[in-house]
Amino acid sequence: MIAPKNFLIILIATVSVSIVIIFNPAENNEDFSNFTFDTVYLKDSNSISITFNDSDGKSSFAILEILGMEKTFHEEFEILDSKFTKLIPLENAPKYGWKTTPVTLEITYDESIVYMKTEIYNEGEIPSPVIFSQSEL
Repeated sequence: MIAPKNFLIILIATVSVSIVIIFNPAENNEDFSNFTFDTVYLKDSNSISITFNDSDGKSSFAILEILGMEKTFHEEFEILDSKFTKLIPLENAPKYGWKTTPVTLEITYDESIVYMKTEIYNEGEIPSPVIFSQSEL
């Protein structure tokens, strides 16, 4: 059994924490709606078309990787006008499908780094979702 004094302390602490949470909710200020990142497999040319656009115009540098292939594709480059399109030829499609071939993009954006991850999808299918995260420089 809890002593009345300890019960009162626990009750006050619980109420205090609840009030702090209610009046100071965790805010997620990360809005990535200005970014588009698309990775589609073009069967006719046996290549991957990768497009990126930052409508805010604050992106300046990119690190692009395609993982899960025999040899990981890795390229670092300056971004002009906060957008780019890359056409990457393939020798062959992945043995176990596109779900095993994630594409990551690291963008220098204003005074932070924005990380994006998605999967390649076949032309004519629904695009894969993009996962975003951000860190300060």
